[in-house]
Amino acid sequence: MNKSKQKEHNGYTFTEIVIVLLCWSILLSCFIPLQYRTYQELEANMTLQQLKEDLLLTQHLSMNEHVYYSLNFDQESGGYILYDAKERKPIFTRDFPDHWVVRLTTLHPTVRFNQKGMIQRAGTMYLYTPNKTYKIILPFGSSRLRIEEI
Repeated sequence: MNKSKQKEHNGYTFTEIVIVLLCWSILLSCFIPLQYRTYQELEANMTLQQLKEDLLLTQHLSMNEHVYYSLNFDQESGGYILYDAKERKPIFTRDFPDHWVVRLTTLHPTVRFNQKGMIQRAGTMYLYTPNKTYKIILPFGSSRLRIEEI
């Protein structure tokens, strides 16, 4: 008689398992959108940081090697190329994430710097992401670009 009572209390009932699974699914459904938003913010920060560094590299190469380096933006493909016009070859190509849209407003598609590190044609461009819009300003002079979140 002692063994029959022991068998009744081993394990969980079907209702208890369903309640626990329901609680876990509710918690996970709240967590996954937060994780996706965090991923998108991290992707945006890394892409904008890479763009800053590539513009700085173009400026640095123009000042120290020759002025024939340029950063060429392509609105249709959604990326840019660091190009060496003296050697007639691309140094590297970078693409913006697939869901981003690039719009050059006053910025010329080809960004060049002179020997003193000043941009030849200043301008503005916009980067549209699924959640945010960024205004990128390349001012006259040797100052760095400015990124504003709109």
